[in-house]
Amino acid sequence: MTLRELRVRRLLSVHDLADAVGISPSTISTIESHRGHASFSTIRKISAYLGVAPLEVDEFRAAVQRHAGTE
Repeated sequence: MTLRELRVRRLLSVHDLADAVGISPSTISTIESHRGHASFSTIRKISAYLGVAPLEVDEFRAAVQRHAGTE
C-alpha cells in the first residue's frame, strides 16, 4: 500500500501527518510523489504513527531494498 493510501484511509491531510510526526509537509509530498526518498528516521516515525510495519508501505519498502542492495 502506498503512503498516500494509508494517509487518506486515516483521513489525514499532508499537514496533519507532517505535524504529528514532526517533519515538514513538503517531505510527505516528496515521498508520496516519488521525487525523493525518506530517511530511515522518517520511515520509522511515519510507520509508527500510522501503526504499520515499514515494509507494508511501498515507498518505504523500496528505500529499505535500495539500502540493502536487493532492488
